[in-house]
Amino acid sequence: MEVIKFDLDKLKKQKDGFSYYILGRSYDLEENDVSNDYKMALEYYYKGLELNDPLCEYSIGISYILGLGDILPINLEKGNMILKKVFPKIVEMSEDKRISKEKRIYSKFVIGAYYYFGLGDTIQDKRKAFEIISYCAKNGHIGAIYDLGANFYYNGVGTRKNKTKALEYLKIAKDENLSRAISKYHEYGFDLVNSIK
Repeated sequence: MEVIKFDLDKLKKQKDGFSYYILGRSYDLEENDVSNDYKMALEYYYKGLELNDPLCEYSIGISYILGLGDILPINLEKGNMILKKVFPKIVEMSEDKRISKEKRIYSKFVIGAYYYFGLGDTIQDKRKAFEIISYCAKNGHIGAIYDLGANFYYNGVGTRKNKTKALEYLKIAKDENLSRAISKYHEYGFDLVNSIK
């Protein structure tokens, strides 16, 4: 499976909405080999918001729902208002063949999050979330690959429990140096399973 990778130095020079989204997401979730920095994440999300980027708008909305460390406190009302407003734009982006495949995949992943959490006016549907996240994982989205292993297959969310598939996907994310995947891999004891073989 080929994983989508981004050169963050290159993205910083591009100064477009999607680049700002990936930069923000990277610092928010420790992706693309950077350490967590919520201040930097929020800075990039707001830069993308200035360019009317729906993914950055979503990121600010979900950050109000989940919180963003000490940088952005939880505000469910504000978060829900943003998430309701931006959902149609995300759907439109996910179907727009004129934009890059990567941007469409990252948009679809966000739609998966809407169904997983039941965000905005979206009715929670974990099976549909699993289908969307699976599609994104098969197309190289590192967060989706992690989610399949750490949650969907491991816990049987939206699908049957399958520890073999959980291990397979979590190992891919771990081998890509995703810090949360490395932690989860050890937490689940998969490192012990592999040392026995």
